[in-house]
Amino acid sequence: MLSAVARASPLRPAATSTRDVCHAGATNGLWPHDDYRLSCGLSEIRYFGAGGDLLDVLREVDKGAKAAGLMPVTTSAIEDVERYYAANGKTDDGLLLPLPGLSYLVPGHGWTVQVGWSQDNIPLNDQPVPDLTWPTVFVEAHPVDFYTLRSGLLERREFLVTISSGTTYYEVPWPS
Repeated sequence: MLSAVARASPLRPAATSTRDVCHAGATNGLWPHDDYRLSCGLSEIRYFGAGGDLLDVLREVDKGAKAAGLMPVTTSAIEDVERYYAANGKTDDGLLLPLPGLSYLVPGHGWTVQVGWSQDNIPLNDQPVPDLTWPTVFVEAHPVDFYTLRSGLLERREFLVTISSGTTYYEVPWPS
């Protein structure tokens, strides 16, 4: 799905990070416990460079997502992004608005694809790799070298766009 979103847009692949993490659920007779005894999830973030007008690039990404059959999340649509940039990121009172995002539901799978981007050439940060300490019982991660990524994008006068998704692929509930 991530490739389909980027395919019809002016994005240039720059890097990819992945995280595969399993957590043991906590239980306690006095307090509520996690719904799972063991839960494993895999996430992927693809980083792209893009030049030109950011809003035009995001419109193309939105078209690619919709063409791939993804459904925009109503609270995170291209129209919100357009309103944000039309207002220069500020309210009528001059207060800063939160940077909107783009998010899409993947029909039939129960997960989402998120699109993020840097503002003023400040790249977004990758998620830190968790330590392999309880309750984390498995970690396999391939993070991105942001110093190298940032240097390359700034040299080419590009901004950073991320397309990411994650899913829980294995879960063991507590016995009833």
